[in-house]
Amino acid sequence: MTEAKILLGKRIRSLRRSKDYSQEEFAELAEISGKYLGEIERGQANLSLDIVEKISNAFNIEIAELFDFQHESTRKEMRQKITLLLKKVDYKNLQIIYRIIRCILK
Repeated sequence: MTEAKILLGKRIRSLRRSKDYSQEEFAELAEISGKYLGEIERGQANLSLDIVEKISNAFNIEIAELFDFQHESTRKEMRQKITLLLKKVDYKNLQIIYRIIRCILK
């Protein structure tokens, strides 16, 4: 799987969920099979431009918006971002952050 397919799949899943569609409902709206939509969302399918167009039309968005991955980060990227932020924090604030994280993860 390529990173682009994974990010596109995550983006499509995120958009679908934000509009409160089940996979089957959205697949029907986009005129594709539910199984194929699942493969797309998992980053396992190769999409043709026709399919990308069907998906963007079903969302009523421009094709370019499907490829806006700024808010989608991989787990590794997210850890790197957090690490960079934590390097700038003084010890006292680091203790506070640790307590907050510990509470969230309980």
